[in-house]
Amino acid sequence: MPAMLLTGASGFLGGHLLEKTSPHWNLTALSHTRPLPGTLALDLRDREAVLALVRTRRPRVILHTAAKANLDACQRHPEEAAAVNTTTVAILLEAAAEVKARLILVSTDMVFDGARGLYNEEDEVHPLSVYGATKVEAEHLVLAAPGSHLVARAALIYGRPRHSGSSFSQWIENRLHNSQQVPLYTDQFRSPIWVENLADALLELAGMEYSGLLHLGGANRIDRYTFATQLCSAAGYDPALLQPVSMHTAVSDAPRPVDVSLDSSRAAALLRTPLLDTRDGLLRMTRAR
Repeated sequence: MPAMLLTGASGFLGGHLLEKTSPHWNLTALSHTRPLPGTLALDLRDREAVLALVRTRRPRVILHTAAKANLDACQRHPEEAAAVNTTTVAILLEAAAEVKARLILVSTDMVFDGARGLYNEEDEVHPLSVYGATKVEAEHLVLAAPGSHLVARAALIYGRPRHSGSSFSQWIENRLHNSQQVPLYTDQFRSPIWVENLADALLELAGMEYSGLLHLGGANRIDRYTFATQLCSAAGYDPALLQPVSMHTAVSDAPRPVDVSLDSSRAAALLRTPLLDTRDGLLRMTRAR
């Protein structure tokens, strides 16, 4: 059974990967801020500890999902964001080189400025936020390193957490459960992907030798308000609580791009795992209760 090192196992995406990965890989799962049973607590900024662990476990694949992903927190604390999102990647690449492991970096659609949308892998990056900039630097490190490494840019991830973490859709559901109004942008566009769908795609990629850059987004471009109406339809919520608003009325530390929808046709042609649109993904999410 091949060995895998999974980072960020206590996060939203990592929690789903933790459950899906174990039957197929000899898994070492790492968490830091919220250690889970069966995972190892390790600060990925500790170079010597990371090198020692990788030398001992000798993974074939390092699946790196850990990140400081809150845009506003990154904007307020850029040095910490760079340490977590960029420096850790340099350390993992050094460790991977020692044991000839393959690194898969989960990146983000926030590397784009949102001026056009439907970005493909050939389009130039231009992040608006500190978070996006730190992920761009991490991508450059991975793509420049020798070896069959992969950068997988994930779109906005939705779904229900397995262990910890949260998501945009979970925030909507929480407010609906509590009969609270849900303000939602009608003029910001993404290509959201169901967390289970993303996890399946990443694990399929982990078993391949594909290297370079791939976009992993859902099959449709959609605004947040319309997404929420689809969620209400799939889960049986009353859409009366949904409140359409403009993203330009929001006040935040980090600037938000208007349209970072992804063209994921390259990945769709490569993978057996279908990249679902939001209607299908939300239906599957609600049936998986």
